[in-house]
Amino acid sequence: MKRGLLLLLIACVGLGASAQRIFERKRPEIIPTDGKMRRGGFYFAPGVTYTLAKFKDQERELFREGDTVYTATFDPKGGFGPYLEIGWFHATRDAVILDYWDFGIAYKALNGKQSHTGILQRGLNENDTVVLTAGDGVFNDQYLTVHANANKFIQTGNYQFVQLSLGLNADWGFSQARTYTGDPFVIADQDLPPTFLAQAHVKVGYGFKVSQRLLIIPAVETPVFSAVPADEGFGQLHWFNSRYRPLIFSVRLLFLRYPKGFECPPVIKHNAFEGKKHKEYKPDSYHP
Repeated sequence: MKRGLLLLLIACVGLGASAQRIFERKRPEIIPTDGKMRRGGFYFAPGVTYTLAKFKDQERELFREGDTVYTATFDPKGGFGPYLEIGWFHATRDAVILDYWDFGIAYKALNGKQSHTGILQRGLNENDTVVLTAGDGVFNDQYLTVHANANKFIQTGNYQFVQLSLGLNADWGFSQARTYTGDPFVIADQDLPPTFLAQAHVKVGYGFKVSQRLLIIPAVETPVFSAVPADEGFGQLHWFNSRYRPLIFSVRLLFLRYPKGFECPPVIKHNAFEGKKHKEYKPDSYHP
């Protein structure tokens, strides 16, 4: 009996120690929710854009009348462009579902090009006429964007985390430079994005808390649905005769704000009875 009680006592002590170690291993919050930090702050994010095109050429029949057939093979290629965003974030009180919202404006340029070769064939016999054509073009569209995102952290370490974001963006194309040389069959089949875009997008990043006041979050963003123009495949946009997926690679610098002097808070004085000695202590949430 005594041996059993001794074993039970040892087991309880071991479980208590294990529980304490587990509690001590709890990771510190990326954005503190204990009142130390102001819930709002600024951020900015420089980056680049890229218009991802299909990896293989696309062949389409563009015209057929009687025994005359015109087919073209298109070769779209993506291009890089500059990107810059600034905005304001607002941290949530309870980070179980979301860690913070952000609202901002951005400038972005979407660039790319396309070339094609065409075959115009008259008749179906070996001696029929065959005409070869070719053409190419480039586009350089520049946009001002307003956006809003809901952001969630998944911590992978004390100061490292995956950021998952879901958001909306509205883009105004203030400059649209497009040129194309080619035959009328190809040009008649072309389409271009409108001046105004409205989309839903997702963003995935891997971030680092490099100090108590700074988060650095490299991320990639892409649209997943377009309300304007009508969606053509999970947020892809149409330039000339091809579809492209816009990608945004950015590095967000998010600045946490603390009240002035909060990192060394004043001592709280508690007087139980007037005229007697008082007890001095700091808040339970204070951890220098």
